[in-house]
Formats: sequence, C-alpha cells, structure tokens
Amino acid sequence: MVAQLIAGRAVRDAVFLTEYEAVYLPRAMLAAALLSLVAAVLVGRAMPRWGPRRTALVLTTINGGLFVFEGALLSAAPKEIAALAYVHVSIVGALVVSAFSSIVNERFDPLYAKTVVAQVGTGAALGGVLGGVAALVLSDVLELGTVLYGLGSLSALVGFGVWNVGASPQKTRHSQQEDGFGIGAIRSDPYLARISLAVVLLGAMGVLLDYAMKAEADARFANSAELLSFFATFYMVTALLTFLMQAGVAKPLLEKIGLGGTMAVLPLAVAVSAGLGAAWTQLWTATVARGTQTVVSSSLFRSGYELLYTPIPPIKKRATKALIDIACNRIGYGLGSVLVMAIVATVAAPDAAISWVMLSAMLIALASVWMIRRLHSGYVDALATSLRAGSLVLHSDEIVDATTLHTLAQTAGGLDRQGILERVAELRGRGDDKRPSADQTIDQLTKLLSDDPEQVSSVLVQRSLSPHFASYVIELLGDDRYAREAYGALEKMGASITGQLVDAMLRAESPIAVRRRLPRLLRKHNNPRAIRGLVEGLRDEAFDVRYRCGHALADLQKFNPDLDLPRDEIMLAVEREMAADDTQWQHRRLGEEVAPELRSEIDALLESREDRNLQHVFTLLSLALDGDAIVLSLRALSSENDNLRGTSLEYLHNVLPERVRDSLWPRLTERSERQSMPTGKGSSDELLRTMQSIMIDRDRLGE
Repeated sequence: MVAQLIAGRAVRDAVFLTEYEAVYLPRAMLAAALLSLVAAVLVGRAMPRWGPRRTALVLTTINGGLFVFEGALLSAAPKEIAALAYVHVSIVGALVVSAFSSIVNERFDPLYAKTVVAQVGTGAALGGVLGGVAALVLSDVLELGTVLYGLGSLSALVGFGVWNVGASPQKTRHSQQEDGFGIGAIRSDPYLARISLAVVLLGAMGVLLDYAMKAEADARFANSAELLSFFATFYMVTALLTFLMQAGVAKPLLEKIGLGGTMAVLPLAVAVSAGLGAAWTQLWTATVARGTQTVVSSSLFRSGYELLYTPIPPIKKRATKALIDIACNRIGYGLGSVLVMAIVATVAAPDAAISWVMLSAMLIALASVWMIRRLHSGYVDALATSLRAGSLVLHSDEIVDATTLHTLAQTAGGLDRQGILERVAELRGRGDDKRPSADQTIDQLTKLLSDDPEQVSSVLVQRSLSPHFASYVIELLGDDRYAREAYGALEKMGASITGQLVDAMLRAESPIAVRRRLPRLLRKHNNPRAIRGLVEGLRDEAFDVRYRCGHALADLQKFNPDLDLPRDEIMLAVEREMAADDTQWQHRRLGEEVAPELRSEIDALLESREDRNLQHVFTLLSLALDGDAIVLSLRALSSENDNLRGTSLEYLHNVLPERVRDSLWPRLTERSERQSMPTGKGSSDELLRTMQSIMIDRDRLGE
C-alpha cells in the first residue's frame, strides 16, 4: 500500500511539473484540498455503515482504476491527466491509508496497539523504500504511462492484503442518526477538536515545505525524466530514513517520553530545518526541511498519532477518523496553499518568496508544539472515558456499607470498668443544677457498666445518650454483641466527638476490633480533624486500619469532589504499601520451599491478601488521581475482555507516577494475564458487575 502511495506521489509530481510551472502548484493543492473535504465526508458516512475493511477495499479498487485510466489517456491529454493525477493521488491514496489504519487500531487494545502500530509502521516505512526504488529504476526504462499501469495493478495486491487482515472484533451497530455523527462529534468532543486543530496546523506546515522544495526542483531540472529521478530519489531516501527511525527509535521513544513528547519531535525538528531554509534558501536546504517533515511525520509522529484513536469507541472513530485524517489535513493544505499564493503574489523575487514560505512554516511549527503537547492529557482523559464506558459500573454505597456492616471482628480487651465507676462517682458528687437529668445520666452509665446485654443495648439506643459518654461507647465497638448499637449511638452524637474517634483509632493500645471500625464513623464527619485523622491512619501499623481509612477517605471524596486531600502524603502511603507488598511476595516465594499440600494453602492465603493490598493501593491512588477511572481500571483487569484489560493497562501506564508504576506493574500484568485464560464461569459483564463483591467476600474469609 505504502509502496504504491510513494511511487504514485513521485509520478504525480513529475507529471505535473512537466506540464505546469511551479507557480500552479498552490492552485492544484487548493483544488485537491477542497475535493478532499467532499471525499472525507463521504468516507465518514460510509465507514460506520460498511466498516473500515469494506471501505478500504472500495477505495483501493477506485485507486487502482484511476491509475489505469490515467495511464491509458496520458499521451492523449497530458495536461488534463497531470491535473487529475495530482488530485487523485493526493485524495484517494491518503484515504486508503486512513481506512487501513482504522482497521489496525480497532483490532487491538490500546496497550498492545503500541507494539502493533510500531510493527505496522516499520512495514510501511519498508514499503516506502520499495516504492521509491521502484520509481527510480522504472523512470529510466519505462514511460510514465506504463508506470501508471503498474501502479494500478498493485491495487489488486493491496485489496487482497486489506481483506486478509480481517474485520474488527468489536461489533458495532449503525443507525440513521449516526450518519451526521462525524462533524457533530468533532465539534462536541474537545479531544477530537484538539486532534483536528493539530492536523490542520501540520497540514499547512507540510504544504509550505512541499512548495518550497518543488519550486526549487522545478527551477533546477528541465525535463520529466530528471524530475521523476529527483522525486523518486527523495521519496526513496526519506522512506529509508523513516524505516530506520521507525524500527530503531519510535517504540523506545514512545515508552520513554510518551505520546505527547514523541509527536512534538515533528514540529520541533521542522522549526529548526525550516529556519535554516529561511536563512539560506537553496535546493538542498528546502529538501532537508521537507525531508525532515516527511521522515518524522511518517515515523515518530504517525506512531503516536494512531494511538490517539485507540480509546475512542469504534462507531465514533469510524465516523470521525477519515474526516480528521483527510478533511482536516486538506483544510490545512488549503490554508497553506492560500498563504503560499499570497506570498508569491506579494514577493516578486522567487528566492525571497521561498524564504518567506520557509519562515511561515517555521512559525506554524512552533505553534503546533503547544497544541501537540496538549494531546497527551487529552489521550489520558479519553482512556478514562473509555474505561467508564466499557461496561463497568460503580457499585452503590449501600452495597459497600452493607458489606462493611457484616465484617466480622474479634473482641480484644474490655471496658475500662474502674474508669466508668470513677466517672459515676464524679457525677454523683457534682449536684450540678445545669444537669436536670443527672439521675438519668447516672443510670445510663450504670447500665453501660452492667454485664446484662439487654441493659447495655437499651442505653445505646436512647436518643438522650450524652456525647460525654462517647469514650465508653467507643470501647463497646469491640464487642460483637453491641457493635451495631454502639455504631448507631456514636453516629447520633455527631461531629462533636470527632477528636475522640480519631484518638481512639490512632491509639495503638486500643483493640484492633475497635480501631478498624472507627474510620467508617469518621467518614460521616466532613471536617478537617476527621480528614487529618484518616490521613494519619494511612501510616498505622495495622493493615486493617489503613485499609479502612483509605476507603473512608474515598467515600468523603466521592460526596465532596472539591475535597482537598494532601496528594503527596497519599502517594507516600502508596509507596509504603507497595514496599510492604514486596515483602509479602518474598514470603510467597519462601512458601515454595514447603511441602506441596501446605504450599497450596499458603498460596491461596497470600493471593487473597494480595488482592486486598492491591485494592487498598488503588483506593489510595483514586484519592490522588481520577478516582472513578482508577477504580474502574482495577476492575477492568479482572475482565475477560482483552480490549478492556489493555485499555486499563495503557491508562495506568500513563497516569501512574514512575516510582509507583515500576513497583506496581508486575502485579498488574500478572493479574491481567491470569484473566486472559478462559474461566468458563459466566460472561465478562457478570464478572465485572460482581468484582467488588468478590473481593470483599475474600476479605471476610480472611478475617
């Protein structure tokens, strides 16, 4: 496909500049841009109906037919065929590549697509080399008409290859309302709008550089053979450099600096080379500038650009990608062509005009840097949106609360009876007139001291229970007989007892059965003292306390989106949890040395514990990052849907801080790989809906 495209461009440029002077190039570019808009709209309507494979096959057939038609009539109507060939190659060849790229990025999840797109890009770069070599060799032995026949025959091979790739595994349904989806989606989606604007800017930049090089070449070479030889050599060399760049640099650079940084290499490199061409206008400087744009655009930029579409739903992608790839690119061509015509009309000297064209390209390149850098954040947001739309639904708070209520605990320690008796004696001796219910208060304390469960419970359900008794009621949380009533009593006392709740939770001497139940109460108190206490609880030695403090903070944040949590402290808590998890993995490896019958029990116990640790880590991450998307990412890793798991891993790879990602990544990939094996236990949707309940059930069994 790319060999056909590159050879076609070389023939197109040679035929056109043989029949027309370079001054007509901007007009041909503008005409191609306007017609491309119409073609892109038509393809945007066809793609949702037919899918990318059928659309690419139709476009390939049209492409081959036009090459044969042009080869048959070239000698009879050279000027008309030169104009037709310029428009045809500029429009249809690019549409074929765009449709094929839609096939590729629909068939693979966002994480795996990084590898696939790099491999496909390497093949495309190799095809560019072959196309350039073919054009260079054939220019010496064959007429241009015969070369056009050969290009037409290649369409049969391209069509076979497109069909052999296969259809998208993601099923989509088309409706009549989606016929006008493309333009509307671009207007309403800020992410797609940013991509569109970046493509427009880069299209304009490419036209300016293309004109500068071709104008210099037209002034240097006199006949079609020399022109075809020059353009074939140019496309061959740039394709070879693209191949080397794609094979050796693209993938490592994507992994090292991400999509935004990799794509930004293009305008930065063009700004430097175009600046050189503006200061010193020669054929070689113009060729270097255009070559730089071609090589980096077809390798580094393309590798990142195709990945921008992987989080977008297929039906939306099909309706918009051709519009952005072709229509927006050709809008940039049109704007660049108008700018070139304005410069040529204003500046009389050809060399000076080319210098101004190069300067304009440099300025547009600098403007493009800012826009491209914004695309990375948009890509991450699109991944999060894709996760939210990927058949994943957050469970209600009632389910979480119900499970927490049924969490079993063992009592460690008892009531401070001596303290209660001293408190009763103190109240008896006061005779405080401001306490008209002193007798009732003393009676309540006496019953709290009682060993009779009925008397204790009768006090806990009284609305008149004073907040002064909070410390005694807190102790009752550790007794399963009174835990539910004690929780209700403390909840009625309100925020006035926040400090006591925090102190009891953080006091290491308090029974763990009491301490781990207090965060659920503190989440009801949206005040700085409660929040500070829960954050401090993330450093507690007891995992159960840390676990429940994290969930309490997550609940507070969910109901108060503007809640300002100390992100740095939370990320430190994540790192501490990962360090503890590393120790646990070492224990698991030590367990491999024991007898097989014991090893299975150890593995089951540690796997359950690892799930809790991982869930806790993700709860903490949700406090510092996009909460919903982080939680959904963890659940997506337990899906049998490969695309959903890949989207989750790609999202996490982009948003997690490097130190956290390096430590967490082996766990995430192992979890994803376990789910890639069929379980035969129901659909992935059911698995996703029940993921959280399963994890909590494991917690209960562990306790």
